[in-house]
Amino acid sequence: MMELTISRVALCACGLILLASVSGALTGVYDSDRSGMDDGLAERLAYMLDVFESSEMDEIVLDGTRILPEGSRLHVHDHIVELDIGDEGHLAVTTFGGEIELDWNESVRISRRRSRRSS
Repeated sequence: MMELTISRVALCACGLILLASVSGALTGVYDSDRSGMDDGLAERLAYMLDVFESSEMDEIVLDGTRILPEGSRLHVHDHIVELDIGDEGHLAVTTFGGEIELDWNESVRISRRRSRRSS
């Protein structure tokens, strides 16, 4: 009876060790996927600004609660999109030439002035 108890305790200990080693690897995979998704978000925001720049629209409203993860910040300047999420920064390149600063809980209206020439 004592041998059965000892073998069960050893089996549980081995199972816990195995779970601990697998969870460390899975956490690394999750962090890598999360970082890749954040890079993709920065690229999609840059693409959105590129489309706005090449469109006929004169105004666009960016709502941080809809386009940014909670607690993040967007800064666009010198044709660069900077997305800060926590301690991580993600960059993308855009053709948009304006400057934007947007926090998660804010919204900003971007207006583009076009010169009107008479013919």
